[in-house]
Amino acid sequence: MKVEIKNRRFFIDGEEKYLVSGEFHYFRVPYEDWERRMNLFKEMGGNCLSTYVPWCIHEREEGDIRFDDEPRRALSAYLELCKKLDIPVIVRPGPYCYSELIGGGVPTWLTEKYPEVLSCRYSGEPLDSVSYMHPLFFEKAEKYLREFAKIIKPYLASEGGPVCMVQLDNEITGVHIWAGSIDYNKDTWGFGKTDGRYAKYLTERYGSLENVNNAYNTGWMSFADAYPLGKNSADRYACRCNKDMFDFYLDSCGEYLEKIAVCLRNEGIDSQFCHNAGNVNMTGYFEKILPRFEKYGGLFLGCDHYYNLGQNFEENNPTPYYALDMLRSYDQLLHLGLPQTVLELPGGSPSDFPPILPQDLLACFMVNAAMGMKGLNYYIYTGGPNYENTGGTGDIYDFNAFVHADGTLNETYYAAKKFGEFLKDHAYLQSAERKLSVRVACDQEYYRSPQYPYESENSQTQAKTFMKKGVLYSLLASEYAPGLFDIPHGVPDTDMPLILCGSDSLTRQAQENIVSFLESGGKLIVFQTLPSLDENFESCTVLKDFIGIKTEKIEEKNIAECSFMPSRVHQLSCKYALIPEKDDDILITCPYPAALRRKVGNGEVIFCSFTFTLSQRTQVDMLRGILALFGAKPAVYHSNPHIFTTVLESECGKKTVFIMNLYSSPQSTDIEFEGKAFKKIALDAMEVKTIDL
Repeated sequence: MKVEIKNRRFFIDGEEKYLVSGEFHYFRVPYEDWERRMNLFKEMGGNCLSTYVPWCIHEREEGDIRFDDEPRRALSAYLELCKKLDIPVIVRPGPYCYSELIGGGVPTWLTEKYPEVLSCRYSGEPLDSVSYMHPLFFEKAEKYLREFAKIIKPYLASEGGPVCMVQLDNEITGVHIWAGSIDYNKDTWGFGKTDGRYAKYLTERYGSLENVNNAYNTGWMSFADAYPLGKNSADRYACRCNKDMFDFYLDSCGEYLEKIAVCLRNEGIDSQFCHNAGNVNMTGYFEKILPRFEKYGGLFLGCDHYYNLGQNFEENNPTPYYALDMLRSYDQLLHLGLPQTVLELPGGSPSDFPPILPQDLLACFMVNAAMGMKGLNYYIYTGGPNYENTGGTGDIYDFNAFVHADGTLNETYYAAKKFGEFLKDHAYLQSAERKLSVRVACDQEYYRSPQYPYESENSQTQAKTFMKKGVLYSLLASEYAPGLFDIPHGVPDTDMPLILCGSDSLTRQAQENIVSFLESGGKLIVFQTLPSLDENFESCTVLKDFIGIKTEKIEEKNIAECSFMPSRVHQLSCKYALIPEKDDDILITCPYPAALRRKVGNGEVIFCSFTFTLSQRTQVDMLRGILALFGAKPAVYHSNPHIFTTVLESECGKKTVFIMNLYSSPQSTDIEFEGKAFKKIALDAMEVKTIDL
């Protein structure tokens, strides 16, 4: 029952396999039905189970920590049965679990008796969550974690048991950010103290108070005066201060997770540690957290990929937007050197309205496979009654799961079983990567920037939105397959073009890397603007100076003429006229020069002074024409732009084409790939088909 991660792949008992896990809560599922439901899971292709171990259930009263005294707290019996059935287990002890538990799994006595541990908004108003690094909080949590460690230690994989991974907390930052604010607990951060955590952070970062005042344009007399400036001010000084605060907060989140890791290691827990980012926009938070865990054997990070958790969710079923987010998520995990894994892939929903439907779920699963998934954990596989006074959504936690709370099979069970058969038949995709035509430059600051918004026409947040709704959407509607490239951390090869969705600020290292790409003969396509600031909102024009294109502000225009296509392009947002030099090739006018081609160093640039939200086929044709000018190689031709395609190619040379209809009506398309033509492929509503070559 040994689960290993090698070369971004999973090996179970030495055999390369997809990790197919399912959330199965011993504290909810009736004890007498454990074995039947576990065997049902194996029958649908599962090879691992996962469970939270909620603090609120095992320490109902402070100091009275109980395991194994009754069936709903029988963690040892659960692990014993998993050992008997040869099923590896991921255990998730928190302290935070969420799981629709009151208090997110943290005991209510904690915040009732010790309200000082609550996190706070910028105003000082308490949030309904705990401040991770408050010393009193961890003092209480550590006692529970030590008792938990004693229970699972005999069941570790190193002892011949089923426990293959231990998760540290859950969806870190979620309890704060989803409530609208990061944590500003003054006692945790020591605001107002010269020796507080925040003052020490600023001292380490800037060296002196004078440097801090210069960076923030403040007049603080001592570090005791230091306090974040808040989002109500969005000039570059306030943005730098708020960015530092967010970096400080993320660093503290990493320190908190490390404290849990140290506690468990001290108790002899030698398992692989793991964690789950709450969504695609949170994966970028871990860039600076993961290096902390190299000395503990690494922190395996996955992401959560829900599409419908109730009426407040943006999507009731997997949509083209969902597919775009999955592409972004998997490429971010790839950049972090991780097997691309969904640690919470929807197996249902806590809300009965809108419904979770089998066809939707199967399409969701197949889209994740199409974007490069290597492992998954269904949340949840099966449910049951909540422990008394712990359920946040009701007494029964059914979740519309594959196996209902009462043990009956949901029709979605068969959708998951069908997907399990697909994964078994396509085991070679574990070593597969998506075939690409073009790289799209990505900076993790795009994902972090909403926490320190810089108000400008070309902010990082706007660049991220354009990247998704303009560039990536257009590329998936065309034959040119996109992949993200983490531009601050490497120089891309020159084998395919690079697209930059420009913003006013871009890290200095990213600018230098793009310059190196051009000097090596690369071909760059830039939209909207070139950066004039670095990651600290200091002047940085490395890329702008190298490319040397000048612009002039104009009244916004939205209709363009392209030299390389017969029809005009509408619905553009062109705010700048380009000032060409004599050797430049003007490609698009709007009516001023809006796109030009220029040789730069040993490479070439096509600069487009506009953005767009995909709404017209001519926008796809325009981007297609630009890529053709730079010799981009198509991946899959599909005649219907509303059908998305990807190609996954394995090390053994096998290739699988995924064809995705993420709409509520049937569609069809012609496909051409590597000289082979497939005519009128019919897809049902919300269906994904594959062609194996």
